[in-house]
Amino acid sequence: MKRETQNILLVLLGGALLKIALNGTYLRYVKPGQQAWLIAAGAVMVILAFVSIARDIIAARRPEQVVAEVDGHDHSHGGVQSHSTWLLILPVLAVFLAPPALGEDAVNRAAGRTPPPPSSSQDFSFPALPAGDPIDQRVMDFVERAAWDKSGSLNDRNVRLTGFIVHNENSTYLARLAIGCCAADAYPVKVKLDSPDVKAFVSDTWVKAVVRYQPGSSTKESRHVPTVTLTDIQSIPEPPDPYEY
Repeated sequence: MKRETQNILLVLLGGALLKIALNGTYLRYVKPGQQAWLIAAGAVMVILAFVSIARDIIAARRPEQVVAEVDGHDHSHGGVQSHSTWLLILPVLAVFLAPPALGEDAVNRAAGRTPPPPSSSQDFSFPALPAGDPIDQRVMDFVERAAWDKSGSLNDRNVRLTGFIVHNENSTYLARLAIGCCAADAYPVKVKLDSPDVKAFVSDTWVKAVVRYQPGSSTKESRHVPTVTLTDIQSIPEPPDPYEY
């Protein structure tokens, strides 16, 4: 591969990283804390590409003998670099094609993960829920509290959850995908919606739902997926950050 092509690919890859880091699209792939690293990586790639381009321009203005020596050095290694350097175009294509965030398919393919207990203590104490009706909670916090809180703090409380609709056989869930670092390690957290009304929602539709926990439904047999009674549900646009952490 010619040096000019390598430099162009570096500019494209660095520019693509800067683009997704600055417009928020990076949240489809990694957690918010990675933004600074993406900006730094993209900037370094663009700078290296322009430094290389500047050196080539300077070299082109030298006497023909020097240019021939530089050109001969490049061609001697071209065969080794040609195949691997073309791989730089793959992440560029991935970024510009902008695949959507993970959704129903990822939830249904995953085996599920039992929420870990909050501590080694046997009473699994949770802080008291805030006042208000309804209260907003992350899905993963709701699932953990349903699984391990022995005080029954969720009983008779209206909780508003934000997630997307997942249909699996005869059941419908409100789900989110939680990630530790990036979308590659995503795992689902979900609640089962006990209402026939949710059948009308298309898969992957984002919703805000006000729910009530059905005590005793989060068990080992249900893989600690709690069942909730639906009191209100509304469609919403996909949030800028589709994952939980």
